[in-house]
Amino acid sequence: MSDFDESAEIKAVQRDANSLIKRLQPLAKLKSADPKVIDALTRALATLPSSSEVGAAVDELRGRSEKIVRQAGSQRAALTRTIEAEFIRKRRESGDAVREAGEAAWRVGSIEIQFDREQARARVLYNREQLLPWAATRHLEDVEELANKAQQKLRSATIPDESLADVFSGAYEYLASKARNQMSGSYRAPLPEFYREVRVALARHELSNGKAERKLESADFPLWAFLYNLDRYRALADLPAERRLNFETGSQSDHQKRMAMTVNGLDAASDYKSYCYVYAVPSTPR
Repeated sequence: MSDFDESAEIKAVQRDANSLIKRLQPLAKLKSADPKVIDALTRALATLPSSSEVGAAVDELRGRSEKIVRQAGSQRAALTRTIEAEFIRKRRESGDAVREAGEAAWRVGSIEIQFDREQARARVLYNREQLLPWAATRHLEDVEELANKAQQKLRSATIPDESLADVFSGAYEYLASKARNQMSGSYRAPLPEFYREVRVALARHELSNGKAERKLESADFPLWAFLYNLDRYRALADLPAERRLNFETGSQSDHQKRMAMTVNGLDAASDYKSYCYVYAVPSTPR
């Protein structure tokens, strides 16, 4: 495996493929309007390889290319495993909570890193939602940079604690008020609907503290950002009971309808959970 040079092997295949293409170029470059096109066609036919030659050459190129893919995949997988193990070792030594999250996947602190070993790349998730897309990880530094960038991205999406309860409570109360004329008791808001209303509540909260034409910082609020702040809301220790929202897992049918959202991503030591609904605690005044 150590004798395999991925770049050199690919260049060799490219060279031979270009050599085959070159033998077909005289025919491909014919100009039908040229008065001497028949003479040119005659010369092209004299050097044109037979179908058996072309077929054999293509089969040979395919075989070599498939071998390169296999060898490169094995080599990259071995390298990625080494980098992956070193990254996990260092994170554990630094005191981060670390646990396996599946094949070639790890929860590290508040993020999940998935490795594609044969492609030597990784991506970062939060609560199973993509936070950073696939990126090449040929060196340990690449993985560390990816993890640090993901943590910074989470921090940049943080709703301040002093606003978090207002935004989430306001979003729920708006949805509940729309439903009060049609039902009694506590309203169970589907989480996808709640997510949409949180975005509206964020914009309303920003505009209430500034000029109407101001650029909204919350205009870009992807699902991972919602789930991150949802986890932070659920972790608020000093939230009064009357402002506390509860969450419900829902039925199997709800999950099949893809209403469920994953939570508990703040700490790798906590198990993921799935919820479909949000509702006010019974003590909430109506």
